[in-house]
Amino acid sequence: MPGRDGTKLPYGSATSTNFRTVNGWINNGSEEYDYGAIILATDLGSTTGWLGFGVYDDATLTSSVGNISGYPGDKPSGTQWYAARTIASVAARKVFYDIDTAGGQSGSAVYRIVSGNRYAVAVHAYGGSVTNSGTRIVQPVYDNMLAWRT
Repeated sequence: MPGRDGTKLPYGSATSTNFRTVNGWINNGSEEYDYGAIILATDLGSTTGWLGFGVYDDATLTSSVGNISGYPGDKPSGTQWYAARTIASVAARKVFYDIDTAGGQSGSAVYRIVSGNRYAVAVHAYGGSVTNSGTRIVQPVYDNMLAWRT
């Protein structure tokens, strides 16, 4: 239900039974491999627009503002909320940030804005006592996401 606003569905809805993830998540439940995809049978992006994604080095990420837009469970049902803050730190396969999130937002893109375009750098997955974190889009993640598109 992209763009959902309470009961309003400006782009309708789509369902799927086609999902992807990776062995590091399936076999070990490792936070470093906590990402996946829902494959839609419709070309919904032609109507809603697209979110890019990319692989960025540590210096670029730690000097970037991270943005998250999603549907937190502590807000009215079906309402989309947005927050942004500078990325706090990075690890080989994780990105850490003090961006306000709540349960229900897992799977949202953590993205940076470059020349007016949005590019995901991580997939939000965990809330923490000091910082929240997401699975970093590194080259193998990027390659999987490209392969899953086709």
